[in-house]
Amino acid sequence: MPRVSSHPTGQPIWFDLQTSNAAAARAFYAAVLGWTYEEQAPEYGGYAVAFKDGAVASGIGQQEPGATYPSAWTVYFGVASADAACAKITAAGGSLMFPPMVIGDQGRMAMCMDPTGAAFGVWEPIKHTGAEAVNEPGAMVWCEVNTRDAARASQFYADVFGLTIETMEMQGSPYHMLKNHGEPVAGVLQMTPEWGDMPPHWMAYFGVTNAEEAKAAVEKNGGQVHHGPFDTPYGRMIVAADPQGAAVSFITAG
Repeated sequence: MPRVSSHPTGQPIWFDLQTSNAAAARAFYAAVLGWTYEEQAPEYGGYAVAFKDGAVASGIGQQEPGATYPSAWTVYFGVASADAACAKITAAGGSLMFPPMVIGDQGRMAMCMDPTGAAFGVWEPIKHTGAEAVNEPGAMVWCEVNTRDAARASQFYADVFGLTIETMEMQGSPYHMLKNHGEPVAGVLQMTPEWGDMPPHWMAYFGVTNAEEAKAAVEKNGGQVHHGPFDTPYGRMIVAADPQGAAVSFITAG
């Protein structure tokens, strides 16, 4: 597969997992997605970069001892300036969980929250320019924010990152497609009462070759499948949780 050396700004360029048990999570995703890993220097706190067939695919980090937040995947938007992006985020009604910080020689990042309560990151690349493997099995394929105010969230991301919005109906609810120069880059899904008290959140999607095989691998390796496999206009998918409880989706790529 062709590899990506850089990404346009204003769209998701990286997913990573912060988890209560990084070693177990790495074993799970290796079994489901075929990942191998390269551990980073100790100053990165046990962070490991995941590779698919030799290409950078994602990252897995260990939560700090005593962390009170759940294991979760984070979606990062690529930006030219983390400081400028954070200024736009707060001006548009979002908030900063922590301000821009330098990550060695790799880049600058900030963690943020949109006005509807979903957390996300921004990444200003230096050496680390995002995922090299995309839109293939074992790689980033899609992401969407699930929120109780999809109209507000979609306008927020459009304003902050210079995106356009295309709205459609999906199973009786509005679905907002975020586009960068006409190319779909992320989605915004309206949460309904059936979601219960689940908070707004971003969902990461990884490609698989076969949804049924992915379901079996998830269950065999200690994860849970919440929905699926089921067909969508974009591929056959499952919604799952890894053994540490992080929500993740898998969809047939291509």
